[in-house]
Amino acid sequence: MSSYRFARRSFLAGLGGAFGLKIMFRNLEAMAQGATSPPRFLVMHWPVGTIRYHFMPTGTGTAFTFSRILKPFEPLKADTIVLYGFADRPSAGGGGGHEAGTPLTTTGATCPGTRANGGEADDACAGGPSFDQIFLKNVPALQRPGAGYINMICDARVDSLETSTQCLSYSHTMRPVQTPSGTTIQEATPLLPELSPAVAFMRLFSGFVPGSVDAGTGVDPAMLKALKQKKSVLDFAMRELAQMKTLAPHSESAKIEAHTEAIRKVEQQISGLITGTGGTSVACTVPPAPDPALKGKTGSKNDFNSFETTIQDDILHEKIGKAHAALIRAAFQCDIIRVATLQWSPGTNHVSFKGQDPQNPNGTYMHHPRSHRIGDSGVANGPPPPAGEQADVYEFLTNCHTWYNQKTADIITDFKNAKDSFGNSLLDYTIIPFVSEVAETAHSRSPKPSLIFGGTKLGMQGGQFQNFSSVRPQTDLWLSIAQAYFATNTPLTNLSAETFVKTGVGVIPGLWVKPV
Repeated sequence: MSSYRFARRSFLAGLGGAFGLKIMFRNLEAMAQGATSPPRFLVMHWPVGTIRYHFMPTGTGTAFTFSRILKPFEPLKADTIVLYGFADRPSAGGGGGHEAGTPLTTTGATCPGTRANGGEADDACAGGPSFDQIFLKNVPALQRPGAGYINMICDARVDSLETSTQCLSYSHTMRPVQTPSGTTIQEATPLLPELSPAVAFMRLFSGFVPGSVDAGTGVDPAMLKALKQKKSVLDFAMRELAQMKTLAPHSESAKIEAHTEAIRKVEQQISGLITGTGGTSVACTVPPAPDPALKGKTGSKNDFNSFETTIQDDILHEKIGKAHAALIRAAFQCDIIRVATLQWSPGTNHVSFKGQDPQNPNGTYMHHPRSHRIGDSGVANGPPPPAGEQADVYEFLTNCHTWYNQKTADIITDFKNAKDSFGNSLLDYTIIPFVSEVAETAHSRSPKPSLIFGGTKLGMQGGQFQNFSSVRPQTDLWLSIAQAYFATNTPLTNLSAETFVKTGVGVIPGLWVKPV
């Protein structure tokens, strides 16, 4: 085996900084040795809770029927878990409904206070790291070279300069922050998301191949050209093996030929992966660089009475969301990262939708500002109100939630159809919790809905709906998912070193079964 090891070292050295190709090479070797797909984790978020009447499925357990809002997920039933009845921990340090709800949802840690940001005083701080970062730190199988994760958002407009509503991910590193009253508290450092798909592309794929990186595509044209033309990246290694064959005893020739063939097959598979012709191993293809002009909007405006607009956002919003998701999917396939977050928009968003109000199909309304027209939890959770303004808002919000679910279903379907470098469905080895920061338009933080997609090969039991008879801490969602990454019935045993308390009832029965 020394000849193969020598050629392998030469090959890896020749790739230089092409960490992406090195990853593919090592995965091909692992696959040859019987390894299977690694686990992955993607947190997704939709804004402003739900309309309970149109969200709740009929039936329970595996015998349930998707509701109007959840109908887009019907083709994905076997990969979908629907949950209703979560509650956040109390926010000891205050914070607004969306502002505290977002970090409470993703960290499970109580907010220590709010930050002074030049706007309203309800911009809540996170009291500990988010679960994407907790899993990344504590689960070796989720770790990759470099940062090991990426965070993305499709639109970052907020009400009043708040950080909290536009961030899902928080570091273990604590930092001092000033409160509106002038005191200093410690917060978990926000890991702010990327708004531009083009910038995210450069971050993910600029080091995929060695050489001079093209500013437009983020890759080295010469390297790709050589691979696409089937020119040998391993010619130097093959020459070395040929030379060894002339020097080695005749009895070793067969071994050297076997090593030569093994290296050539590796090169052919890498070339196939790059050009998209890799047969059952089609997986890692560097996606086209997104248009730099494709970028979500940002800004701050707090005027709930100005919810009608002439500017339509939903077409651009979908393009950005799907561009972000495609980059995450490709990065998972290429095994560059195994952890990511994707947020459609902040709870305090100003994303506008046209044609979602059946009473005014030509009208364009901003999602969150108009949601304030229903500020009563009884109306938000009850049956549709009689004709009038609230009935129109009720229908508009229902259609907005359905819109988000349809676009998310498209993304989940793409994950299901995508193959990783081991030839397996990406979704089977990826767990995708889909969460919101509030229960409904009145800003209640219970009972909250959540969904989980994928992870069937990691033990997640899709195709079920659970409506909790009494509210459960949102932490229980993350505890239940943690089982798949720690493969134990006491999922957070390895997290005893965490410096904050995350209270919860425990794992939710029936969501996970240890794979055979």
